[in-house]
Amino acid sequence: MITTASLHLSDRPAETDALGRFPFARSLAQSLVSVGSEDGLVIGIEGSWGTGKSTVIGFIRKHLTDAHGVDSQPVIVEFNPWMVSNTGAMVDALVSQIAVALHVTLGVLEEKLKVGEKLLGYIGLIKHLKYLKYVPGIGFAGHIAEDAAGYAATIAEGVEGARKAAEDVEKLLPHLDLAKKKADVADALRKLNRSIVVIVDDLDRLPEDELRLVVQTIKAVADFPRTTYLLAYDRDIVANALGAGIPEKGRSYLEKIVQVAYPIPPLFRYQLRSFLDAKLQELFAAMGVELREYESTIYEGCTHLVSRIVRHPRDVVRLMNRLWLSLPATRGEVNAIDVIVFEALSQRFPDVRDNVHRHPTEFIGQSFRGDYDDDQLRGQKASSLVGAEARSKPDARQWERHLPPTASDSILAVEACAFLFEHVTEEKESLPEDELRIADPDRLARFFRMTSLESVPEVTSIHHDLANPDALEASLSSVSSAELGFLLEWICNYTPSCTKLNGYGSIEKLVTAAINTEEKAELTSPLAELFANVLVRIMRRAASEERVRGLAYIADRAPLSVAEPLLLSAAAEQGKWIIRPQEKLPTDKQLVSDSHAVDSALATWSDRIRKNAQDGQLANEPRLQSVLYRFAQLNFAYEETYEIVRGICASDGGLRNFLSEFVSENSFNSPDTFGLIEDANAFAARVRNSVMSDDYAWVANLISSGDYPNAIAMQAQRLKGLRGANLDNAVAKSRIPV
Repeated sequence: MITTASLHLSDRPAETDALGRFPFARSLAQSLVSVGSEDGLVIGIEGSWGTGKSTVIGFIRKHLTDAHGVDSQPVIVEFNPWMVSNTGAMVDALVSQIAVALHVTLGVLEEKLKVGEKLLGYIGLIKHLKYLKYVPGIGFAGHIAEDAAGYAATIAEGVEGARKAAEDVEKLLPHLDLAKKKADVADALRKLNRSIVVIVDDLDRLPEDELRLVVQTIKAVADFPRTTYLLAYDRDIVANALGAGIPEKGRSYLEKIVQVAYPIPPLFRYQLRSFLDAKLQELFAAMGVELREYESTIYEGCTHLVSRIVRHPRDVVRLMNRLWLSLPATRGEVNAIDVIVFEALSQRFPDVRDNVHRHPTEFIGQSFRGDYDDDQLRGQKASSLVGAEARSKPDARQWERHLPPTASDSILAVEACAFLFEHVTEEKESLPEDELRIADPDRLARFFRMTSLESVPEVTSIHHDLANPDALEASLSSVSSAELGFLLEWICNYTPSCTKLNGYGSIEKLVTAAINTEEKAELTSPLAELFANVLVRIMRRAASEERVRGLAYIADRAPLSVAEPLLLSAAAEQGKWIIRPQEKLPTDKQLVSDSHAVDSALATWSDRIRKNAQDGQLANEPRLQSVLYRFAQLNFAYEETYEIVRGICASDGGLRNFLSEFVSENSFNSPDTFGLIEDANAFAARVRNSVMSDDYAWVANLISSGDYPNAIAMQAQRLKGLRGANLDNAVAKSRIPV
């Protein structure tokens, strides 16, 4: 549950020492109050933005307060030059702030009143001197030791108003001894016997002219005894400002002002990684996020990578604030670990984020849905289910041109992109959508939108259906045949990421939907493949007992063309497919590990083929050649299969369905292509005498010419002679250690 009280992390300095900075702060605090009664000191804490300077100052302040009693506690002056409205008031503000701090810290001590009086007198004099330079005809240059006669000579030719002002100045001169006023302040501070620590944070955030004025004020006006100035700044920024664009000059000047400078202790990578991990765990707890198994497996790699992308603790805090929006908005829809890495990449390199959005094909190998028509997208998606080699892959050189030009930055961006998009640049057993990876175009689009996509169901809805068979049945029955393919695609894509799958219940509902589609004569080959792909994925996610029951149910009830891929996978992974005996897998990786269950399911499916062949129904089966090949190969029944083929092709409808799977001008056409034909000349004659003669004359001409008739005949003779012993030998020869 997300609580409204803690929606974002504050950028204020940390109050807890998550990075081991307190010992450094304690040592520095002790040095601040060790100055002698005659000395003043300027100490610098140097570090770039976000490295924790303000946090260290907070620890120093705490130690100064806690480590001393009331009577010996140093006077801490918090001076924020940002609060001063104009540069002309900077000196007044600093000295006034010291006076105020003395009043607050020392209460009603008489010494405090004296020091305050001296400080205020000092400020008043500075104000008088500052305004004298604006008196017409005087041009006051700051040297108040000159006598009135000198001023009178200067303004002898001036106007009457200027002469009158000069007379006023002459009366004031005995009291305008700035050096004496400052000495009075110094003497009062010595008698006070208290250390004063003036803290000036965020010095580097000031405009250049104000920054220079603060430094000059500390050096020339407010360098009091027993007073230590603690300045926090980025050395490079301050040096550039003091040197008016010449850093070397500025650094030299800074060294004259700051007696000792301490760089913020650098963080080791493991410290930043631990800090990042702690903040992420706090975030997950606040949001009620539980990482799924496929997210947990890449979490460590994520923290290693992100701890290199972020530069300091403040970057981590900013990243957490980004995740307060993006993680809830993509929860259950996009891999949470990818969201973390992509947000870190976006924060550090916003141009890379923009380029991913503008050029998705160069990062993930595909465009976003809507950038081309849905048929193209469906083709890309369907091909991706066949194997990783079928999907488009981006050329690494294409997306590298969108990365930062600096070598160190480019290396980080490359590593982040490899983490996010590795599924499309390398061969992987799983696909991006299996784990809701951002490399899937729909998941990437969902991330960018931070809300539902048009015409794309939410992953959480698909997961709900897979956990509730009745809901799945309702979803399958509510779509048209034209929309059914897309729904099956979504179910197929997001089954692997479902953690509460009702395996057998989902199998029953999908088989029923396939039967209904077949009865309406709407079961096309692509739809049959999609049904099969979904069922295979559900089977792999189901428990062992559900797999056995599911395979038996599919073999007995599902359309033959839908059941065929599952039976092939189950048999091949047990080493029962003679065409590819090397596909045998270890028992724990098999679709169904029970050998008897696979044999029984195959027998059931084969009997249905025989029955449908006798009834004439097989002639209308989608993916007919795939069904016949698997029947022949898995049963060593080529002779029976040739007989079935002759029966199918006896009718024009059956012949058309059988021929429809041949492709003309296919460079891969060879005698092997026609492995279901026993007699090439007889089959060619059947084609020429049919109503399909014009459309498929190329088949008849090809198989009846040259060496084809003899090659096909010899091939058929060899295939009819295959027996179980051949399979055993093939498996033995092809087996490799696993």
